[in-house]
Amino acid sequence: MQQYRFSMEKVLDWRADQEDAAQIRVKEKEDLVTLEQQKLDRIISESRRLKSENLFHNTIDHLKRHSMYKDLLDEKIIKQRLSLQKAETELAQAKIQLQLAHKDKKVMQKLEEKEHSRFKEVIKKKEQSQLDEISTLNFGRQSIF
Repeated sequence: MQQYRFSMEKVLDWRADQEDAAQIRVKEKEDLVTLEQQKLDRIISESRRLKSENLFHNTIDHLKRHSMYKDLLDEKIIKQRLSLQKAETELAQAKIQLQLAHKDKKVMQKLEEKEHSRFKEVIKKKEQSQLDEISTLNFGRQSIF
């Protein structure tokens, strides 16, 4: 009996590799979103700490620096939120690419299953044909004797 080999095995392997690469990209993007969220959380906690801090030093110079630092932290929060939003958008795109790669791989797997079942049917028909031929020959020999 001959060995079955999927005719588009290389395409299936390539699509599986693409799916693996897409999974890696999604993981990287998830890590980036987590990192950006942690940065934002640190900046927000620093801002809250600064705003809740009692100003024991009531000098004008100190109040001025305190105010400037609060403004700087507010700007950093805005920039970090934008960075987080960008990372989340990239993550969403990476997930879409992963879904497409998974879908493409599934299509090839279904094609392989169909081709394999056709191969089995052809082999069964050949075997049945050979068995029928052997039965016919044996019947012919028995009727001669």
